[in-house]
Amino acid sequence: MKSILLDPKALLPLHTPDKILHREKELNEFAMYLKNSVNTFIYGPSGSGKTIIIKKVIEDFNELSAGKAIYVNCSLYQTTNAVFHEVLLSLNNIVSSKSNYELTKRLKAKIRNLDSSLTICLDHFEHMKELETLNRILGLGLNLIIIAETHDSYRKLNQTIKAATTNLIEIPSYTTDQVFEILMERAEEALEKYTYSEETIRKIAEASSGNVTLALNLLKSQALKAESEGKSSIDDVEFNFENDCPNDKLNDDEKTLIKILKEWKSLPGGRLFDFYREHARYPKGERSFRNYMQNLCIKGLVKSLSEKRGRIYEIVEQLS
Repeated sequence: MKSILLDPKALLPLHTPDKILHREKELNEFAMYLKNSVNTFIYGPSGSGKTIIIKKVIEDFNELSAGKAIYVNCSLYQTTNAVFHEVLLSLNNIVSSKSNYELTKRLKAKIRNLDSSLTICLDHFEHMKELETLNRILGLGLNLIIIAETHDSYRKLNQTIKAATTNLIEIPSYTTDQVFEILMERAEEALEKYTYSEETIRKIAEASSGNVTLALNLLKSQALKAESEGKSSIDDVEFNFENDCPNDKLNDDEKTLIKILKEWKSLPGGRLFDFYREHARYPKGERSFRNYMQNLCIKGLVKSLSEKRGRIYEIVEQLS
């Protein structure tokens, strides 16, 4: 069987190439804010390069600067206890205490011994369960960078955090041409020569709708499929992925409802409505809410599991 995929790691979304394409402006901007200890809120859609940018900036900052920045993935560390454990571990201080008070005390002592500023970078912030964590971080005199998928996460912050974090930056989706160039660079690194064409790479780029994470996974899947079928090129197997992007056809309120259900998987109608009123920028009344949910059910994005007052809504998992 012909080998096509030579270096699978090169197709991982968080693989850092020698040069990060089409994010030079953002890299320089983030580096400046980190160097000058500016609290910053960064947001942009999935697959827009937020994580790889911030990790690259942190890596360079920690190597070249007298300061210290710590990356924390909030999809894994969702509470004050978990975040502080991770920060202390990054500072070479392993603790077993389950007490937030003890962890804060340890962190204070560690900070006093630092010769420079300390910045905490909270990625995938939409997964954070205890927003009080931010108050604790700022209360310790630390700097803060928050990375999230949407501006909605910023609206959840209390006035104290917003007043301290006034620097907001939006990361746009990649264009199809940009995704194509990124894929060509990764393909050159990951795949055997002459096992792919620009035409197939272009098809994958177009199907990704600007999401590089999706594009890289599609390219990897195409290479593995070609190998499993004994083909000599990814061009020799059919590429039939279609990204319908149903969320692009939704209004802002419907997108908010989908986002809530993606987090909770299923919710009673009354509780879902309460969450919607809390998170929507301009929340509507119950009648509009029912219309939104009916539309989402018709589109196959949501299921209604029962009737009337006992109705429960459940997200329908999508392929993409």
